[in-house]
Amino acid sequence: MVAYSRLNSGETALPTNSTAPTSSSGFSGSGSKSPLRSALSTTQKLVKRVRQRWITSLLAVFLLVVLVNLIFGNGASVGNTVTGFAHMLTPNSWRRPNAYAGEGLNSTSSDKVWVSGSGRTDLNYTTPFNRDDLTMTEDECDAFFPGLWKDIDRSVDYYKKNPFTKEYLERSCDDNEFSQMRVVIFHNRLYIKMYKQSDFTRTQTTLALLHQSIAASRERLPNVEFCMDLQDWGHPGKFSLDRSPDQQDVWLMPDYGWYSWKEHVGAYKEFREAAERVENEIGWEGKKNKLFWRGSMKVGRADREALVAAASGHDWSDVLPLNWGGDRKEWVSMADHCRWKFHGFPEGNSYSGRLRYLQNCRSVIVTHEPRWIQHWTHLYNANTSSPDQNIVFIPPPPPGTEGTPVKDDDNAQVRYDATWTRLPEVMEELLRDDAKAKRIADNQYDFFRDRYISPASAACYWRKALKGFAETQRFTVDLSGKEISYEDHMLQGFPRWPEPK
Repeated sequence: MVAYSRLNSGETALPTNSTAPTSSSGFSGSGSKSPLRSALSTTQKLVKRVRQRWITSLLAVFLLVVLVNLIFGNGASVGNTVTGFAHMLTPNSWRRPNAYAGEGLNSTSSDKVWVSGSGRTDLNYTTPFNRDDLTMTEDECDAFFPGLWKDIDRSVDYYKKNPFTKEYLERSCDDNEFSQMRVVIFHNRLYIKMYKQSDFTRTQTTLALLHQSIAASRERLPNVEFCMDLQDWGHPGKFSLDRSPDQQDVWLMPDYGWYSWKEHVGAYKEFREAAERVENEIGWEGKKNKLFWRGSMKVGRADREALVAAASGHDWSDVLPLNWGGDRKEWVSMADHCRWKFHGFPEGNSYSGRLRYLQNCRSVIVTHEPRWIQHWTHLYNANTSSPDQNIVFIPPPPPGTEGTPVKDDDNAQVRYDATWTRLPEVMEELLRDDAKAKRIADNQYDFFRDRYISPASAACYWRKALKGFAETQRFTVDLSGKEISYEDHMLQGFPRWPEPK
C-alpha cells in the first residue's frame, strides 16, 4: 500500500515508497527553478500586463467620451455614460439572453415587435402585387386597393356623431336574435365572448376569415370589441354582411365566402384557380354567347321570377330555375359559369352570395341597380359612356309599365315587378357589339378578379375596418375571463359558462 507523508517546505508530493527523481528527470536541484515554473511565471506576467492595458484603454475611451461631451455637449448625459460603462462591466451584460425564460423578448403589446408601414418607396396602383398575400401593410393596401374603404369611412363618420359607447355595445349585442358572435381583438389575438351557431357554416367561416386577417398582420392592430350578425341583412351596431342604403348604423365586413362557402362552392382560393383554368382553356371566343343563370326560387323569389319571365322565349337565354331538392340536372359548377359570356344576376333574400364568384369570370354581369350594399359594390361602374365600365344595369322601365306578376313567397299576394322589363333590348345591344361586351368583361376581370375581390383585398379590408372601428369605440376592451381564444374555440367549441349564483 502506498503511504503519503506530510510535506515539508521545498519537498515534492511523491509517495514515500517512490524513488526521488534523478538529474535526468528534468529537475536540476533544490535551489533551482524548473522550466515549467518559469513558463507559468512568464504567462502570469503576460496576462497581468494585458489586463492592465485593457483597463487602461477602457478608461481612456471613457475619459475621451466624457471630455467630448463636456466640450461639445451640455454635460447632461455624463451620468448616462457612466451608467452605460458600468453596465458593460457587469457579467450579465456579456451573457446571451435566455429566450426560454422570456429574456430579450418583447411582448406583443409592445410597439417594438410590430412594423409600421412597408418601408417601400415604389408603391402605386400599377405596382405588381401578390393577390394571395394576406400580410400587406396599410400603405400597401392603400396603394393596391384605393377607394375600397368608402363604407368604412361612412361608418366612422356616423359613429363619431353617434358615439359607440359600452352601453350601446351592450344594447346592440343583446337583441337575442340577430347577434351570432361577440368577439374581442386584444394584442392582435382573437377571442370569442359569445357564440351562436348560424345557418350552415357561416359563423365558422366568418371567424376563420377574421382570424386569418388578424394573424397575418405585421402591424399592430387596436384592441376592439364588437358583435357580428350573419343573417342576410344587417342590424344596428354590428358587423354585417350587407346593408340597405338607408342603414347608416351598420358596419360592413367581407362575406364569409372569401374564406370558404362549404355548402355550395368550397374554398375561395381553390375556386379562383378552377375558374382561371376554365378561362385559360376556352378564352373569350370559346364562351357561349348566351345569358346564363341558375338558382333557387325559394329566396329572392320575386326578383328571380321577373328575370325568368323577361328572358323566356329568347334565343340568347339560358336562364332556368334550379330545384335543389330534385335531380338538379341543370346544375352547373361555379367555375363552369365562366363558360358563358353573359350572367344574369338577380338578388336573393337580400344580397346574393354568388356575386364575387361571377366576378371571377371574364364575363359580363347584367343586373339592376343594387338594393343591398356590400363592402365593395360601390365600385360598380355601369356608365355606358365610360371606357372603364365593368357591369351592365338594366335601365328603368318606361312610365306606366305594368311589369310581370310575381310573389315574394307562397303566401304573399301577387304584385307586379317591372325591374327586368328592358332586359331584351340590353341583350340585343350587347350581342350586336361583341367588342364592347368583351371590353366590359375584361374590365370586370382586371378590376375585380385581379384586384378588389382578391384574398389580399379581404384581409386588408378587415384590418382597415378594425382600425376604423377603434376610432369610434368609447370604451376599454374588457377581458373578464368570459372569453375563449379562437384556437381553443376551433378545437373544443364555445363553453357553457356556469350561471353566477
